Amino acid sequence: MTTALEKLKKYYRERNLAAQEWKSKGGKVVGYLYTTVPTELITAAGLLPIMVTGNPAVPTEEGDRYMEDYFCPFVRSVHDLFVRGEYEYMDLVVFPHGNDSVSRCYYYLCTEKQYHPEMKFPPLYFFDILHTKRYIANTYTRGRVAALKEKIEELAGKKITDQALLDAIEVHNENRRLLKKVTELRRSDPPRLSGTDALQIIGASFFMSKEEHNKLLREFLEETAGLTAPEKGVRIYVAGTIIDNTQLYELIESCGATVVSEDVCTGDRYSDDPVDASLELLDALTDKYHMKSHDGRMYPMSEHLDYVVSTAKTAGADGVIFNYLKWDDSHGWHYPGQRDALLKEGISSIAFDMQEYTMDNPEQLRTRVEAFVEILKGGK
Repeated sequence: MTTALEKLKKYYRERNLAAQEWKSKGGKVVGYLYTTVPTELITAAGLLPIMVTGNPAVPTEEGDRYMEDYFCPFVRSVHDLFVRGEYEYMDLVVFPHGNDSVSRCYYYLCTEKQYHPEMKFPPLYFFDILHTKRYIANTYTRGRVAALKEKIEELAGKKITDQALLDAIEVHNENRRLLKKVTELRRSDPPRLSGTDALQIIGASFFMSKEEHNKLLREFLEETAGLTAPEKGVRIYVAGTIIDNTQLYELIESCGATVVSEDVCTGDRYSDDPVDASLELLDALTDKYHMKSHDGRMYPMSEHLDYVVSTAKTAGADGVIFNYLKWDDSHGWHYPGQRDALLKEGISSIAFDMQEYTMDNPEQLRTRVEAFVEILKGGK
């Protein structure tokens, strides 16, 4: 019999599967990048939110004809898949103002569509969200959330009622609550879940409906309730660029370590900060997505530093691996301060910068991971 974990992994691997099932029943699909888009609005309108990611197994030759090579390779992969028509099935894609590469990818695609109307990708929408937590920035972002709501309503052909939005918020909040129980499994001592499995369990949430994901999460938690066999190894915390595939975690965990948590939007941080449904609902969504747990795109940097240190300590990490994709300088700026603050807490770290999206030749990186793990073992 197929277990819940196997089903979750299937949806993580076959990322168009739920969308194809949804479209076959006449439903509409809205794509989005990163986790700064309030997907509760999409669910409330009766549409299916699906995260747009890259694919390290696909070369970027098609898209590279229109984009410079100094872009973050994750964004270059996303751009390439649009140019190839991989996301043609979506009815709308929302690009958030996450960083310069993502913003420019949106504008590049708009220009390419203008000059090459034969390109097959869906309508695009830019969701502007500011990078400070000041009152004026929050007010501006609230207006952008309201505008996104109108755009989603236009696509759905109906208004999003307060009750529909409240119901969607509860479904998404339940998803976060269940994922926190998954977090407890991997942070236990010793861990009861590998980081590779945890990444796929969390990630499946981005490629299927939250209702179905919640159902599988409940089944998974029931199946693991009696498990006592632990994962072994040095406890590693990962931070840096978005991680939308398992290749890094598989490498780390093949070196005698377990990834017990991470500071990336597609990992543990995703389930932080539920929406406060006691507030006016658009205000609540604005607060959640604008004032949420700190990440690399937000000012001030000191709050992100505090977040990494506190969550690494809570996870009981022996060491931290910072992984930065090539040209992703926005995250690398934070490293010196985070490294020094972690060291004060007795937590060593190592940084892998200018990394390729496709891990074609992992042996050099493996050697560095193995050496780091051995150092951590010697300190225990």
